[in-house]
Formats: sequence, C-alpha cells, structure tokens
Amino acid sequence: MPRRRGVVASACAALHWGLLTAIYGRLALKAFLNFPRDWDFLAYHLPGALSMYGLTSYTPEPRLVAVIAGFPSLPRAVAGALVLATGRFSAAGALNLLAFAALVAGLLWLYGRAFSLRWFLTALLGVPLVVLHLASGYVDLFAACWLTLALAALDGLERAAPRPLASALLFVMSLALAMLSKFQAWPVAALIGLVGLWRFAALAHADRLSRVHALVLGAVLVVGLGAWPLRNLILFHNPVYPVQFPLAPGLFPNALIEADSGVFNLPRWLEARSRPLRFAASVTEWNRFHSGERYFWSLDMGARANPADSPHHRLGGWFPFTIAWLGLGTALARSRRRVPSSALAAFVGALGLIAILPQGHELRYWLFVPLALALWTARVIEDLRPGLRRTLQSALLAGAIVVLGATHPFAIDPRPPAAFAPEKARAFWAQQSAQPSAALVKVCDVNPDGIYWSGPNFREYPVVACFAWQESDEIPE
Repeated sequence: MPRRRGVVASACAALHWGLLTAIYGRLALKAFLNFPRDWDFLAYHLPGALSMYGLTSYTPEPRLVAVIAGFPSLPRAVAGALVLATGRFSAAGALNLLAFAALVAGLLWLYGRAFSLRWFLTALLGVPLVVLHLASGYVDLFAACWLTLALAALDGLERAAPRPLASALLFVMSLALAMLSKFQAWPVAALIGLVGLWRFAALAHADRLSRVHALVLGAVLVVGLGAWPLRNLILFHNPVYPVQFPLAPGLFPNALIEADSGVFNLPRWLEARSRPLRFAASVTEWNRFHSGERYFWSLDMGARANPADSPHHRLGGWFPFTIAWLGLGTALARSRRRVPSSALAAFVGALGLIAILPQGHELRYWLFVPLALALWTARVIEDLRPGLRRTLQSALLAGAIVVLGATHPFAIDPRPPAAFAPEKARAFWAQQSAQPSAALVKVCDVNPDGIYWSGPNFREYPVVACFAWQESDEIPE
C-alpha cells in the first residue's frame, strides 16, 4: 500500500509539473509575441525604452518626457534591449518574465530542496495581478521580483547561514536593482536595506563576516539605495522628479505630478477614508459587496466604465482567498523557523508603510507581498502533516483555477504593432508618404496612441505629442 501511494503521488506530481510547464510556457510565449496595448506601456514605457537605443522618432508630450527623464531607467533599458535583440516590439513585454526567472533562480540558489518550486508557481497562479503582469509591458512585477529576492536573501544573513558573504552580495544587488526599477519600490527597499545593515553588523560581530566586508557591503548598499534619488536631486532639484515629494511637497517644488492622485485613482466612497482603511478595503476586495456592478480583475484594476463613479476603481487584485491561505502558510513557516526574524520584521514594517502611502490601495505597486507570502508558504508546505498539507495544497489549486478561469490570460495575438494603429495614424502615414517631409510634426490629444503616428515601425516620421490647449500644428483629419 505505501508503495502504491508513492506511485500515485509521483504520477500526480508529474501531472502537476506538466500543467505548470504548459501554463507558464504559454504565458512566456505571450510575453514575447503579444504586443501590449495598455495605457502606460504605449504612453511612456515603450517610447522611453525605444528612445534609449535610438529606435523611435516619437517624442511624448512634455509631462511624459519628464516622467521618462525622472523615473528609474532599468526597466526601459531591459525592454529596449529585448526589442533590439529580437527585432520584435512585442518582446518589450518580456521584461517581467526575465525578472521572474531571475527571482526563481535566486530562490533555488538560496534554498535548494528546502523550497517547493512547484507550489510556489501554483500559489502565484492564484494571484490575478501576478498572472496578468507576467506577460505585460508594465514594470510593477519587475520591481517586485527584486524586492522579494532581497527579502529572501535575508535568510542567508542569519548567523547559522552557510554562505553569508554570497547572500550579502545577492541582497545588495537585489535592492540596487529594485531602486533602479520603480519609485514605489523606494520606501520598501529603504526599509529592507536598514534591516540588511543591521544584519551586516550582527554578522561582523559574530565573526561570520569580516569587518572590512561588512563596511564595504554597507557602503555599496547605501550607494545603491541613494544613487538615483541623488541623480534626480542634482539634475532636477527633486529626488522623485517629476512627482511631488510626498513627505514635504514644499521642500522640492520642481514637480509636475501630485503624489496622491485622489479620486482619479480611487472610488468616491473611499475618498474621505484614511489610507490604512483604503489599503484594507483593497486587500479584502470588500468593494465587491458595495454595489451590484460587476467586478473585474485587470492589469491596473481600473474600472471599465465610468471610473469616477465605480465602487471598484483601482481596488483589489490579489484575490483575498489566495492571500488568506498564503498568510496561513507563512504563519506555519514562521512557527517552524522557516521565516527569519529579520525578514519578518522587514515585511511587517513594509506592510505598515504601504498602508500610509498615497497609493497604498493600488495593489499592483506592492506585488512583493504575495510573492513573499508564496515564497514562505513554499518553504514549509511539503513538511506539513498530511491532512494540513493536502488542505493547503487544495486551496492553492482552487485559487489558481478560479483566477485562470476569470482572467483568461492565454490569448496571443502575434500581429505587429502596425496592425493596431488607429485609422487617423494610418491616414497620417499615407499623407506623409504622399508628401515626404523631415519636419517635426505635432499631434494632439492622442494619448496613449501617439507613438503610432511615428510610423509602422515607430521611427519613420518625426512626431511629438501635445495637448490641444498647447500651441501646436495639429494634423488635419
């Protein structure tokens, strides 16, 4: 009987791996072949990525030029390099896939067999925003992967860890990459960095790291955390340019974008509520019960119709069912000493910080939370007693089935970007072909589609975007 159970378990595991390979393989193909057409990607992610390598003749409107100039550049560099290397504009959407692969590789190096990759991958399929962002051109998951890897690397900075120096190098590299990825990663990275500095000091005191190594690592970490803010401070007199500095707006007046966008990215019924309450409402998705309006999971969780009046606008996306079970898995991992106190302190502190930040309710910015919970659950799930293990595994499978069924993430449209160009952009191409001109042309009120006006390959015609209220030479229809 035990032998038969072992054969059945092996067969189930093989089937499970086969399904995961098919699912993630399909998402990887989508990431490379499907040209993203989401607002942020077309408006500034793609123009910024292409301009780094001289691959476009398009210039966005001034506010977005400022965004490209001030926002951290690593995602643009990676996305542009993917386009340059493959010759496909759709490959820019694979940057999240590369960061996710790096995260998986780092976790396997840190934990080896003490980590269930199978259940880590399964758990994440039950988090809608992770599934949707994996094959998108947005950079939220990209940043989250580096933050999660830094949290995991704290495990290697415990006193009994076998490779403290290598783990410290991984920790410093991960936080530096997070800082170069996205503004919203900065406060979390700074908090995790403080915990890391404490661990460096503790390891040096215990003679697990030499004092020289600890000092050098600490100095490199501080430089990694401060390099881009200092660069912005020198160039633009604002460390978070072009965004208003949230802690003291008057201290750095050179800003074009408010830190708290208010009702534009928030349902009216939450506008007067405290930020922690907004965060709690978003995590629990209790807006589902606020009205009869249908609720959708989407890339940015924006309401599909009339965002200003929708009770769902920008709320949710983690799926509370999955998060609750991952929370249980993390609690079990902590009880079995699989979650170090340093990582737990950094994680809990980060949650408290998120709850008071201006965009705390927009959960796509904080995807390191479900990633970390899935990581810690995967550290313990195979070691639980049979009944509890099967219950947790069944819950994670159920969450994945619900999310994949609701989001339909597998559709691939491999057509080139020109196939999606608006009719007005096509008419402009025809006009330019008939009367060739190298003069710069302004086009107004075309966000996020303005890049299409620059030609089928985004570099045929010199075009700059603007708004109608700005002085412009608007193209006749």
